[in-house]
Amino acid sequence: MKNTRLTLILLFTFSLVSTFSCKKNSDLGPTDNALNIEFQSGAVVLDNSVSNPVVSIDSVSQVYVMKTSAFKSKPSKGQTILVPGKYMRKVVSVESTGGNYKIKTEDAILTDVIKNGEISWEVSPDWDQVSSIVIDGNKEIPFANLRRGGPIEFTYSEGNVDHLISIEPMLDNGKINACKFTFKMAKKVGGSATAAFTVEGTVKLPTQNTQINIEEGKLTKFKSDNKGITANVKLSLSAAGSKSGSHSLKLPGVALKIPISFIPTPAGLVPLPIPVSIDIGIQFVTQMTMPDVNSSAQASSSVSLSADGGFEYKGSSVSTSGSIGNDKFTDGKFDSAAFIGTPVDVQFGVAFPRIGLNIAGQEVAYIHTGFTSGSSLQWGPVCKKGYVKMVVEGGYELKVLGQTLAAEKKTFAEKSKEVKGDQCP
Repeated sequence: MKNTRLTLILLFTFSLVSTFSCKKNSDLGPTDNALNIEFQSGAVVLDNSVSNPVVSIDSVSQVYVMKTSAFKSKPSKGQTILVPGKYMRKVVSVESTGGNYKIKTEDAILTDVIKNGEISWEVSPDWDQVSSIVIDGNKEIPFANLRRGGPIEFTYSEGNVDHLISIEPMLDNGKINACKFTFKMAKKVGGSATAAFTVEGTVKLPTQNTQINIEEGKLTKFKSDNKGITANVKLSLSAAGSKSGSHSLKLPGVALKIPISFIPTPAGLVPLPIPVSIDIGIQFVTQMTMPDVNSSAQASSSVSLSADGGFEYKGSSVSTSGSIGNDKFTDGKFDSAAFIGTPVDVQFGVAFPRIGLNIAGQEVAYIHTGFTSGSSLQWGPVCKKGYVKMVVEGGYELKVLGQTLAAEKKTFAEKSKEVKGDQCP
């Protein structure tokens, strides 16, 4: 990204608790493979237990250079290559170069690899085993390359907007799945900040449950539930002499990647063959109507909630469920000013935590809690308003699971509070 700077200081402590079962409706013998998954006969499943078969990856062109010694025969167009737990890619073209294959790839679907199997897990993310930070969905920085120590902090600048993100893990009932956080945005005009937006508080990550059933190469069931998000948040905004406009740092602009690599079984830990991760993201959005340098707006409020949400595909449709509980709005203060006849409207929002389920580099489902606040001034009659809103939203796209259902976004629940001046209609 042009004119973008990134500074990171990170510390994570995380614990992962998972359960896994794999079975075929017709009896698969325990010796077929460690997890009793039946792979498609045309799938190319590579052995990466001794060495990594991947030499290099061009994430822009999606060209993978792999060792020829990892293959029994040269892969062909249309085949899907699985490097267990790491990569799943469909072959577009292949060139032989030295002792390697240069393979042009595209996104693959899970049913091209698995013919029969049931996969399920329960994940309680804390903040440990986070492997990397993902920027703009394709630039992945391993934590091994970053300095650790203190809270998770990084700054991100794009155009004339600076972002500061600080996350401090907290111990909660023996787990480090909660955190204190502070997120700030500053919009600049002429090098000076003219609008500042801040959200701070505490949040607890949910327990994430997933189940995938595949029979004879077709998805028969997909279920993803997130339970137990809790948040206590304070939002504030201040804008003066700024410019009208909108800004959005969209996910996965900044996301923390947690790979699910191993699954405990009665026989011990075994690798999960498909590449899966839980991505925890942050999203900022602002919208401002500030016609001149004499306009201003301020707002502050506090909200708290607990939230659940999930999706289930069974047969040919997707059902959704979600709720907000223990919700509370407190300490709302709003003000705005401008010359007579000049309207003002400033809005600010943040989505955190955004819990995304990622399979083979493709997001299958996500859920997030969102918080927005705004302050406005209208004329004829003079009307000052302020509002604060909480929302639980999610979405899904099942393409990687072999389904062509259109992607959909769902609002599970939302609540808001509005404050009006005496002269407002």
